[in-house]
Amino acid sequence: MTIAATPNPETPESEPDVLPTATGHADEWWRSAVIYQIYPRSFADSSGDGIGDLAGIASHLDSLVELGIDAVWLSPFYRSPQHDAGYDVADYCDVDPLFGTLDDFDHLLVSAHDRGLKVLVDLVPNHTSSDHRWFQEALAAPEGSPERARYLFRDGKGPTGDLPPNNWKSVFGGIAWTRVTNADGTPGQWYLHLFDQSQPDLDWTNPWVHEQFLGILRFWLDRGVDGFRVDVAHGLVKAEGLPDWDRSENTGGSMGGAGVPLAPQIEAVADDDVDRPPYWAQEGVHEIFREWRRLLDEYSAEGSGGDRILVAEAWVDPLRKLAEWVRPDEMNQAFNFTYLEAPGRPPRCAS
Repeated sequence: MTIAATPNPETPESEPDVLPTATGHADEWWRSAVIYQIYPRSFADSSGDGIGDLAGIASHLDSLVELGIDAVWLSPFYRSPQHDAGYDVADYCDVDPLFGTLDDFDHLLVSAHDRGLKVLVDLVPNHTSSDHRWFQEALAAPEGSPERARYLFRDGKGPTGDLPPNNWKSVFGGIAWTRVTNADGTPGQWYLHLFDQSQPDLDWTNPWVHEQFLGILRFWLDRGVDGFRVDVAHGLVKAEGLPDWDRSENTGGSMGGAGVPLAPQIEAVADDDVDRPPYWAQEGVHEIFREWRRLLDEYSAEGSGGDRILVAEAWVDPLRKLAEWVRPDEMNQAFNFTYLEAPGRPPRCAS
């Protein structure tokens, strides 16, 4: 339920009723908002082709308002080969024809704002689709080229390089590396993919990658979106040298893998005792999101009607470590997967 402000009889008539927040800023709408996730493919079909689309979402906004929804989070609707439900992005600045056009998105956004609804879009910065122009250019370029440096290409181990660069496992199963074939048909380098092999990981030590994503953020902010839900926010930075990790099982949820169960007693776990994988929750991610927050704050300061926000999908433990992600100059919110993983113990019936 949305929290409503309660009028104070001692408040002068000239002062508006506002919901107080932890920092005293009334425009921090996200602190009390009900945010509703929409998966475009299945929500509503406006064309009769059996696939949900942006126009279908726009046609049902009044129903969301009646439910008391304050904001919608749109799962990926970008151009994509759809190997991973759109989380394999081939173009971050266009709508997949499955779901409509950019004009359809603009109409949806205006219609939502007219009804007082905020709109968050899903952003996938850890990896792209292998169909993305950036990766196709990397494949066509020689080893050591600037194009290859956009991603995590590495030479293989062994006398002929036929072994992967390290022992990391993919979240989706199997090794996290795929070897490419050179133009002359000979085996080439390997590239990292923490997920499917069609989702190569970007190299966030490369300033070029930073600049591209700042441009992507600006593209959607200029259209008027109210924020971003950041997919796999804890995975962007990998430990220097990409060292092997002996503990390959992910005991902390589908993308946790921190080596301890995500349970309420996690607060008692010392951070030094957490066996953290070299590809999750590395310290370098914080500077990336500070960079993004500075950009979003510029837009928020332009009288856009409230904060533009960042929401982290981050499997991070212990919880005091996750708290670092929502410091004043970083994310506004972060998913709390500890609640999701907490065991349920219903009361026993008295006999």
